[in-house]
Amino acid sequence: MTKETVSGSGKVTTYNWMLKSARIALDFAREEEEGRFFQNMNVLVYSAFAMEAYFNHLGAHLYSDWQCRERKLSKLKKLRQFNERLHLNRDLAEEPYRSVLDVFDFRDALAHGKTENVESQETVELTEDDLRSYVIGTKWMDACTLENAERIFYNIEEVIRQLHNAAGLGGNPFIHYHSSAYSVT
Repeated sequence: MTKETVSGSGKVTTYNWMLKSARIALDFAREEEEGRFFQNMNVLVYSAFAMEAYFNHLGAHLYSDWQCRERKLSKLKKLRQFNERLHLNRDLAEEPYRSVLDVFDFRDALAHGKTENVESQETVELTEDDLRSYVIGTKWMDACTLENAERIFYNIEEVIRQLHNAAGLGGNPFIHYHSSAYSVT
């Protein structure tokens, strides 16, 4: 083995890496019941990461001062600005945009997690197996279902597509992960 000096430059499209991670977790969640809760959690977390990374990708394209601007804006304000700037005129309380707000609420609940006391009283029909795994959970725990993970994932993909096309960036926003050019000396 020889030591070589490699130099070059490239571009990493972070939102695609995050969305790929969410997609893989979703595939695992669909295939296996064991660990499904955690795979659903991963889908939600990485979907939020993908959306945030796409906001930064799009923001840098739309605003020359995005680096300064982005830290001062909430996720909702970023989404509103993009909606207005790109003349989308979407109702952010409706799907697929509602999912953006939902997934950021989920991410924030985990990122700023606290020990919570929970109480519940409900009448449910459970099998003996269901009863063994029944949990009274928090709002973020209740969000970790396969149905919700699928809803969030596909809606985040759709929002990225719509923003990408409205910004005139063209083509499929999910093709490019990494590009580089380098030389070995």
